[in-house]
Amino acid sequence: MRTKLHARVILLAVLGLASAVLSAAAAEPGYWRCSGGSWVAVGEPRTPAPSRACGVEPAIPSDRAGCEQAGGTWGPAGIFPKPICSVPTSDGGRTCADDGECEGRCLAALTPGQRNQVQNGGRIEILGACTPVRPVFGCMAIVEKGWVAGILCAD
Repeated sequence: MRTKLHARVILLAVLGLASAVLSAAAAEPGYWRCSGGSWVAVGEPRTPAPSRACGVEPAIPSDRAGCEQAGGTWGPAGIFPKPICSVPTSDGGRTCADDGECEGRCLAALTPGQRNQVQNGGRIEILGACTPVRPVFGCMAIVEKGWVAGILCAD
């Protein structure tokens, strides 16, 4: 009798844990992931699939002529002493839920309260927007898998 009781308790505990895990997974925000050359929905994304080619990251030209030919701007950026190329992205302004969905970065515009929350170790479920240029410099709230969990500063 005692063995059957223990088995039932264990079974209920396992079922409860499985239910909690499934509920937590269902509560995670959806986003798009590049896999095998195609965009695959993870969860239930609140945005359309990215329009840019999956798995292809265009190079940033390293000289002025190549930069201008790519429609970029050649000049100082960040703290670099030498000029670099700032290239426009094809998806700038697109709503995104993960940094991998963008040609540049997926950044969230946080309120001061949200920024405080993140800087104090919290995380915020939020959608962002793809940057209009790359590379991007400054302190940024990067959206990853539907969340901002930190601030990255890139000079």
